[in-house]
Amino acid sequence: MAYLLAVLGGIVFGGAVAAYQLSGRWRKQTEEVKLALNELVEKHAAEQQENQDLKQEVADLKYQLNEAKKDLAAAQK
Repeated sequence: MAYLLAVLGGIVFGGAVAAYQLSGRWRKQTEEVKLALNELVEKHAAEQQENQDLKQEVADLKYQLNEAKKDLAAAQK
């Protein structure tokens, strides 16, 4: 009977130790994933800003081109 209780106690204790170790690993992995996701969010925001800046630059250049075309057309008249 005592042997059976010792075996069951060992199993329970071993399970608790394994769960504790896995919990620590999972916690570490979730922190790593959070950091990676935060980096992706920051990178995405920076790329969106760069994209917006490039769109504005394209719009400015198109405006300048149209103004130059108007000036050229007026000069040729």
